Amino acid sequence: MIKLKEINRIINGKLNGDPDYLIHSVNSISKANQKEISFAVKDSIKLEKVIAGALIVKEDSHITYSNLIYVKEPYLAFAKLLEYFFPHKRFNKTISKNAYISKTAHIGKGVTIGAFSYIGDNTTIGYNTEIHSGVKIYKNVKIGKNCIIYSNVVIREDIEIGNDVTIQPGAVIGADGFGFTRLSNGQPVKIPQKGKVIIGNNCEIGANTCIDRSTIEETILNDYVKLDNLIQIGHNTKIGKSTAISALSGISGSVDIGENVIMGGQVGIADHIKIADGVMIAAKCGVSGNIKNKSIIAGIPHQEITKWRKSFVIYRNIEKYIEKIKILENRIKELEEK
Repeated sequence: MIKLKEINRIINGKLNGDPDYLIHSVNSISKANQKEISFAVKDSIKLEKVIAGALIVKEDSHITYSNLIYVKEPYLAFAKLLEYFFPHKRFNKTISKNAYISKTAHIGKGVTIGAFSYIGDNTTIGYNTEIHSGVKIYKNVKIGKNCIIYSNVVIREDIEIGNDVTIQPGAVIGADGFGFTRLSNGQPVKIPQKGKVIIGNNCEIGANTCIDRSTIEETILNDYVKLDNLIQIGHNTKIGKSTAISALSGISGSVDIGENVIMGGQVGIADHIKIADGVMIAAKCGVSGNIKNKSIIAGIPHQEITKWRKSFVIYRNIEKYIEKIKILENRIKELEEK
């Protein structure tokens, strides 16, 4: 348990209430009890059934409640408290005797490795990195410090991963890119994929996401890139700093994505496309050409979202328009026959 004045210090807020009030945990606003703290982003929230011990609110909030902490970003403050009350616990505290580690691998201080994991030749794993069971790391891999690599992740040879990176279960880093040419008779011939993947600092790779190695250059994720589950990143693609991509999206090869781009789920991007910084892409969008300016796009093929909305209204009412056209055609025919 912790006093409200200590919580206020942790989240750098302004307390209005009892500084010695004890809080045991955090919870959603609909489920929090009198010993828990929650957050309210909007003043419009109904407080009749709220019994939380305290609320975190925006610094300009007009909510009236017994214990309030005012902050600039309530959700971020709440996230800090989640880390405080539910700190990360290591899956394993040692290097398992059942893990295989090459004699030429370099394992940093504080590294833990779960059972049945494989660490290949000349691979380097940085300080305090946590590797769960069943992870396969090939040769010549470089992994930074304070990383968490969950079970059944596969990291192919010559991959570089920065510091504070989290890779969720089942992700595959550095599989061959989908590169083929064809003979005159149409038979596909594989193009060797000899490039590599470089992942920057503070990135997160979702479960069962695949990031392909390039033919001869690099597939690059810059710092703070966040990938959801079940995403495909094609070979030689470059993703800018702080870009976030939602689940089930597919990025083709040689795509250049800018910084602070946000993609909804099930987005598809054609190959050799450039996307500017700050672009927002709505779910299920099919991007078929370059996006040169910061904008919000939607639809298949993509278009600026206001145009897409107008197009969708027309499409939704197409039967009415067809019926009106038929009436007008009949009227014109009647006039022509007179």
